[in-house]
Amino acid sequence: MLRHAIRPAVGILPLALAIACASVAQAVPQPGVTTSPAQPGTSVSPAQPGTTIAPVAPPQSPQADYVVPQNHRPVPAETEPAPAIDWQSLHTPEPVEPVEPIAPPPRTVRIGDFYTPAPDQLPDEILNPVNGFSADAEAALSTGLQSIGVNPSRSDKIAGMTAAGAVTGAALLGIPGAVAGAVGGGVGGGIIGAGVGAAIGAGIGVGIVAATAAAGGAVGAGIGAAIAAPAAVPIIGGGALIGLGVGAAVGAVGGAALGAAAVGIPMAVLGGVGGGIAGAAIGGAF
Repeated sequence: MLRHAIRPAVGILPLALAIACASVAQAVPQPGVTTSPAQPGTSVSPAQPGTTIAPVAPPQSPQADYVVPQNHRPVPAETEPAPAIDWQSLHTPEPVEPVEPIAPPPRTVRIGDFYTPAPDQLPDEILNPVNGFSADAEAALSTGLQSIGVNPSRSDKIAGMTAAGAVTGAALLGIPGAVAGAVGGGVGGGIIGAGVGAAIGAGIGVGIVAATAAAGGAVGAGIGAAIAAPAAVPIIGGGALIGLGVGAAVGAVGGAALGAAAVGIPMAVLGGVGGGIAGAAIGGAF
């Protein structure tokens, strides 16, 4: 995973405050207490020799090594385990600050905790909307969890794992389902299309023969029959064969598409729901 962060510096604020308070207490005389002048040759120093008080460094936020759009945040770095859910502190939803969506590094497909380099064939016009939709859904889920009292880092983890589980489950069930549906639909559609196409082609052939006979009949019935009869079989048969091939191809393509949609989409939805639930459970437990 692409996680980049700078660990916050460990400050020594309590030690600095203690020393500062001690120095103030020594510098300001208490009422009724007098201080005697220092003896010759002695000096009072506020700090022990060789002791250096380092300045307190402000905590640093994780910095991204890529440009993060406004109202977004970089991929969070897990510097320490997220605290467990305190079930006793959960409450009904309350207004909270909306969680900012996460902006992935450039040319990266990110859906929750699942992300991978985008292939060169995937244009930004498709990649950016996919990442944006996923990030917005993830942020909305994290906001909802925080509104009921879940720790922000834990809510981020649950939201990320839920999104990753959903896409994984959808792929695991949806893709095989679509393939199976396409195969079945293609075979069935090809058979149906072949029959329909053959019938239509034969009908067209019969129409051509009938038109030829009618044209010859204007001169004489015998002449029309003599012209049309030899060509009847090849014309009707050829039309049937052409119709069979075209119908089979069209039926197979249409049947495959319908079969993939009829089987693949429900399986993908089922897998997405199941994967999302599993991801949420994992995100809440670990």
